[in-house]
Amino acid sequence: MNPLAGTPGPVPLKTACLAICWVLLGSLAAARQDLPRSANFFQLTPDSVSGGTSSQRVGNPIAYALERAGPGSVLQLSPGAYPPFSIGLRSKSAGNARASGQPGRPITIEGQGGVVITSGQGGADTILIAQQVPTAHIVFRNLTIQTGYRAGVMFARGGVHVGFRFHDCNIEGGFNHLSGRGRKSKWGIWGSQLQDFEFKGVFQPAVVRNIRDEHGFYLQNSQGDITIENVRGEFLGRTFCQFTSRSSEGSVGVGTITIKNCKVRDIGLAPGDAHKGGAAFTFGGGHNGTIRIEKCEYLCGFDRNLKRLTNKGSPYGTGALVMITHGAGPTRRLILKDNRFQFNKDSGDRPVVSIGGCRDLQILGGNRFVAGAYEVALELDPVQENGSLRSPANGKVQIAMAAEITGRVEVRGKPATEAELARLRGGP
Repeated sequence: MNPLAGTPGPVPLKTACLAICWVLLGSLAAARQDLPRSANFFQLTPDSVSGGTSSQRVGNPIAYALERAGPGSVLQLSPGAYPPFSIGLRSKSAGNARASGQPGRPITIEGQGGVVITSGQGGADTILIAQQVPTAHIVFRNLTIQTGYRAGVMFARGGVHVGFRFHDCNIEGGFNHLSGRGRKSKWGIWGSQLQDFEFKGVFQPAVVRNIRDEHGFYLQNSQGDITIENVRGEFLGRTFCQFTSRSSEGSVGVGTITIKNCKVRDIGLAPGDAHKGGAAFTFGGGHNGTIRIEKCEYLCGFDRNLKRLTNKGSPYGTGALVMITHGAGPTRRLILKDNRFQFNKDSGDRPVVSIGGCRDLQILGGNRFVAGAYEVALELDPVQENGSLRSPANGKVQIAMAAEITGRVEVRGKPATEAELARLRGGP
């Protein structure tokens, strides 16, 4: 409160000086109550941060607490809406924090139910993570993250991002593809050079949905293990996940990429792509490691309301999985195990699964590939219009006898012969 407020008429000099002193003393007192760095526990509300015996009203509580957090700290968020923030920029703005956990001692940002990180007014990214000031080992738990007009979470180029984990978090794009109304958004999570990254539903499925223009996950040039597990993806402009490893965008991808227990439906809805924005699981560019997709599901064409979202004269929907090198060299290993990729009979305008440029392809367990309007269920070594291979030829290919393939199998643009099918399945 300003002690000068409401004082009638001219203020005597002595009185003014006393008032100014009181203001300065009040400011110093507030500064003394500022929260200490490296506190172990912070309690946050949408406009305050408490730690120990001190409490502070602030405009950006998550950034404020992170700036003061040390390895092992926990930020516990009370229900409510919190503003966007960044980590790891050089900026000293109130919305940016310089913070980092350590291996085995991460910083944890945990919602207590009903916590939303909002995109703000016209913000590009809701959470921006950079390496201008090194940051690593941060766990986000039980949060809903609205997307900005660019991304919900942006891991910027310019360094390796180590040890970031999202447990029981939802990404909400806020766009309704049927009505064509809602927030602009491109990506749920965009990330370059991730290492030891997880996005996982632990106690319940996580959700990524209602993205207007592009991908749920767009991850480039991985530099270590990546896990996406127990996630529901729906109503996305392009793919559920797109992994690339282009030489122009960083070091070649390494590590094990695991996508497990994810259920996806109805992607490729962006009007800018004429509702044909790629396959649900897309891999482009070589990856010098293993990609494992296990117990995942993609269903397309079973929601009658969505079928008007397509090219005129073309079936609704695209494909379930595609792997192509884009001239960046082959992928070392792809394992598909116990997945279900199924198209309704009048949906799908390309092969259900199309794979090229893989040195070791293992289709294990009880995979189920069911073609719809486009009758090819599995395409190996896809070709271009002139008959040349789109990617280097696959190396070793193994298809389990238990795999259910409803539709044609093609190899190099032609239906597989009985002999080829027998060889691919390991013999008669």
